Amino acid sequence: MVLSGEQWLAEIFRPAVAGVSRARRERSVGAVSVDPLRMVGSRLAAQVEALGDTGVLTDEQERAALDTLERTGIMPEIRTTSAATSSSMAAGAFAPVAVQAGSAPVVAREPLEPPTLRGVLVGPRPLGQLDGRPITLISAELWSDRFLVDLYTNPGPEHRDRRAQAAREQLEWMKRQRRGQATERPGRAVAGSPLADLTWQLRDEQDTAYRRTGGSAESGDHLDRQRMQWSPAPPAHPGRLTLLATDTTGTIVLDAEIPVPR
Repeated sequence: MVLSGEQWLAEIFRPAVAGVSRARRERSVGAVSVDPLRMVGSRLAAQVEALGDTGVLTDEQERAALDTLERTGIMPEIRTTSAATSSSMAAGAFAPVAVQAGSAPVVAREPLEPPTLRGVLVGPRPLGQLDGRPITLISAELWSDRFLVDLYTNPGPEHRDRRAQAAREQLEWMKRQRRGQATERPGRAVAGSPLADLTWQLRDEQDTAYRRTGGSAESGDHLDRQRMQWSPAPPAHPGRLTLLATDTTGTIVLDAEIPVPR
């Protein structure tokens, strides 16, 4: 039996979305994880776009269906890989941070002895605010050859709106590309991460030359997290250990003291 666009929406699409809504309510008590729901959303979005491309769904029906997926919270996100960082920032997943020195790649050298963990400072510990939203220290780790700081913030509703708009623009561009329509590609595939868009520095009162040597990041609608690593390890008595963050204008937006775990 061949279904019309409206029949497919009524008999397949809307019942599937209703099932997702029920699953989300169950998830609130721990019964269902978010990943399977995202998979359902990806499949539904692909079907909607395919039916739109073949003319089974009108543009209005396709747009309304994608709006429904977005309101339900299972619209698939569009992500791109940056050649500069060589990392993929998938929502809910950690990605390595590539580090460069000048124009030459950093070549890892074998340490003389295996690094050892000397102390851990466990959060949560407030560090300050970014655009009126708290930044919280998750943990700080002191190793024999490095220092790690793990922190997070809630990116806020404005960031979520920008992400949704950017994803929608990318999906619209991809749809027009599939249909052979000439169109200008969106400038950015995703909205930037509030923490990743900042420049971070570690300082102490002994003017130790800390260099950023790695880390990872997690960015989503409700969580923006940075795990940053510096070398060398702080000296035995560094005095005040400070974490500084500056925005694209060079303005300091965070000046927080980080206790050294012992």
